[in-house]
Amino acid sequence: MQFFLSTDLVIGVNEALNLHEQIRLVGMRRPGVIYDANLSSSIYFQDVLKGLTGRCGECVLYCNDFSGEPTYAHLENVAEFFRRDMPDGIVAIGGGSTLDLGKGVALLLTNNVAALSLKGFPQEVNDPVPLVTVPSLLGSGAEISFNAVFIDEAEGRKLGINSRKNFPKKTIIDPQLSMTAPIESVIASAMDSLVHCVDSFGSQKHTPLSRIFSIEGFQRTFFALQQGQFDRAESRLDLAIGSICGTTALMNSGDGPTNGFAYYLGVRHKVPHGLAGAIFLKEVMRYNFMHGYDKYALLNPMRSSPSPRDATRELLEEMDELYRQLDIPNLVPYGYGKGNVAELAKNASNALKGSFSGNPVEFTEESARHVIYNLT
Repeated sequence: MQFFLSTDLVIGVNEALNLHEQIRLVGMRRPGVIYDANLSSSIYFQDVLKGLTGRCGECVLYCNDFSGEPTYAHLENVAEFFRRDMPDGIVAIGGGSTLDLGKGVALLLTNNVAALSLKGFPQEVNDPVPLVTVPSLLGSGAEISFNAVFIDEAEGRKLGINSRKNFPKKTIIDPQLSMTAPIESVIASAMDSLVHCVDSFGSQKHTPLSRIFSIEGFQRTFFALQQGQFDRAESRLDLAIGSICGTTALMNSGDGPTNGFAYYLGVRHKVPHGLAGAIFLKEVMRYNFMHGYDKYALLNPMRSSPSPRDATRELLEEMDELYRQLDIPNLVPYGYGKGNVAELAKNASNALKGSFSGNPVEFTEESARHVIYNLT
């Protein structure tokens, strides 16, 4: 069994106001700062940025207003921007896409190559400049992972740059930064956490240690979503811990069909990744349950039945209620109906064999048709 953690974490309310102190601990004196454009209207973020620029001397600032998940071409442009005024490290503040952009830029600043040449799992690359991540949404787990997702526009696929050298040196998690995010983005990100927890829990490559993180992450996130008290810092901290646990589990196990479906739907229809995963999650769980998989009982902290089968059924009923509460859609709004189930199942199966193979029960194109049919 192997298990790894790499990022130094600081979690707490108002911790982002001390960002200048944290980046000095990783050796930065002249940071390059990439931040989400939608944070610009946040008074709290303005205080964070003012404290950072006022105490770190000369900062190189880049406002990321790119719509959707970053492409390799966008990464090239941002890396070139920073090469003109070379910083000694990168601070990325924002959602998962901006954090991934920070990872890519940090790597390209020490590797003068085309971004596309690093796609997949690059070997023999130079160490990146130090990276500090500060998430403004809690769920993708991008703040602590080495994976960085980028879209190859020519192929229409999400591929990314996945080197363990991408790990941030430090992550600062401050729930205050997420308070102005649209509620639909908060929910989509939290659902992304649930996908990570469930996929890693059921993964063929799970370990006893990764499952500890899967279970803890699922229970914290599920409870926070059920309560719906997103205006409370305590609820946001639960989402933050759930995100960390889910991503840690996923890095140390593997994904499954839900994450694979999410990648496919997200690229084809520009659906936010967390929402795309949420659309499929419950039906993939139900498919596995119908085919004899009852270990989801361990994810259910409120199970009243000692029977794993009954406890899993209870959890799925709670999931049904949560989906109604959060108004999670099916596939119909994205142009899918009974008539094109087979086409979607075939395309997804061809593109996502790796994700399908991680499922705890056999998952084939026919399985995909079954799941998709129930979502149309």
